[in-house]
Amino acid sequence: MLRFIPLRLALSVVLASALLPVASFAQSQDSQSVAEAARRVREQKKKSEKPAKVITDETLDVKKGDVQSATAEQLRMPGAPETQGQPAAANTPSSANQAENAKEIAALKEHIKQAQSDLDLLQRQLSLEQDNYFSKPDYIHDTAGKAKVDGIKQQVDDAQQALDRLKARLAELQPMQPAPPAAPPKS
Repeated sequence: MLRFIPLRLALSVVLASALLPVASFAQSQDSQSVAEAARRVREQKKKSEKPAKVITDETLDVKKGDVQSATAEQLRMPGAPETQGQPAAANTPSSANQAENAKEIAALKEHIKQAQSDLDLLQRQLSLEQDNYFSKPDYIHDTAGKAKVDGIKQQVDDAQQALDRLKARLAELQPMQPAPPAAPPKS
């Protein structure tokens, strides 16, 4: 039995040395084919990529009579001059007034946006402080916490009033816009 152990060992070493190059060759061949496949996929991807299409006025196909081109075209009466004349001198002050009004409206809208942001922030702060105040078991005895919550409530109320005043001022400045005409019913 002692004699068979070295023989078995020798047989296993010979088999392992015979099969090891075959296994490594198969593995290297697989890794080469995977690498080659990856290269081919990358090449195909590079070839198939198309540049993004950029839409400009020149590439946009607008047909005459489309809604998009309606503002560009102006109707003209037969026999009328090709171009419209400049606005009359009497209209000039009103157009300057309108421009000034438009600037004031834009500034007011910006103030309203900022006021809404500030109000939102104050409301969130109030919510946090109320949660902090009411989460204490003896919140009734916490006068400093109550004063802080009341102070923030007052700030929220003031910010809401200021926002309402700004919105009212904006409503005064904006001209009454006529309602768009109703579309005729489809039959």
